[in-house]
Amino acid sequence: MSRRHVLPTVLLLSLSTLLLGAAPPPVTLRWKVPPESLGYEYTMANADPKGSSLRVDLSSLKLKGVPSSKRRQIFEIREPTQSAMVLVLTPKPSGDVAAKLVVTQMDMPKVKGASKQEQAMAKAMKSMEGTVQIRASLTPSGLVTSDIKREQRNLVAFMVELPSKPVTVGDVWTHSADLLKMGGSWQGEQEVLNRVELVALEHEAEGRTVAVIDFTLAERHDGKIAHREVEKSVPGMMEMSYVARGEFLVEEGRWRRIAGQLSTVSKGMMTANSVQHFVLAPLAPIPPEVLAAE
Repeated sequence: MSRRHVLPTVLLLSLSTLLLGAAPPPVTLRWKVPPESLGYEYTMANADPKGSSLRVDLSSLKLKGVPSSKRRQIFEIREPTQSAMVLVLTPKPSGDVAAKLVVTQMDMPKVKGASKQEQAMAKAMKSMEGTVQIRASLTPSGLVTSDIKREQRNLVAFMVELPSKPVTVGDVWTHSADLLKMGGSWQGEQEVLNRVELVALEHEAEGRTVAVIDFTLAERHDGKIAHREVEKSVPGMMEMSYVARGEFLVEEGRWRRIAGQLSTVSKGMMTANSVQHFVLAPLAPIPPEVLAAE
């Protein structure tokens, strides 16, 4: 390239930088947990004030050698109308972080004519209040390293996971959450969306930097249950989505807030249509009974 072509190009790039603004430098997002622990309250509210439910109809699952009189098993699992948990993060000598999740509220819907099975399920869920449901270990970047159930790992990861490397505005990465597991008897197609993006770095007057992160995760399965013990395959569909926005305080190393929506839709042998709105917000001080919960 000749010299007379280089100069206009340099001037044009310089002008673009002045007009658009220089891209902010990358930031490293890491947890900074004080010795006295960090506490967060995670609240969920069902979009349906009466509470939604998962309905399971096994009558359509015709197992070979099982008489029809024993196939008609229909039951419902009711979801809480309101629930709350407290996440407690405590630093470990290794530099990692210990997490425990304590259920503090479980409001179950009152259902007229509920079966004994439904009543027992509601009682069991209510009895979870005041108990530790999950314990996990995580790295300073929020990666869950404990060998726990998939659903438990997802829940903790949604509360604590951060990008593994420095990021700047516009960077996109994936989340470790695995929303659905259909099992070996499921045959069909799936669609998966897993996108986490740093949409802004806001500099506040107090000198704090806030990293604004958007989470968009969705998974859908269309197909059928087919097994050698099943006389006829059963068609179905299941879809789950997680959409949220988080605000992370960069210098302080903690979330200021995460808010979003978790949705589940299912058709076929299992029928569900659930929408849960959730908020994760700091809790200080942490109630003594939560710290003492085992």
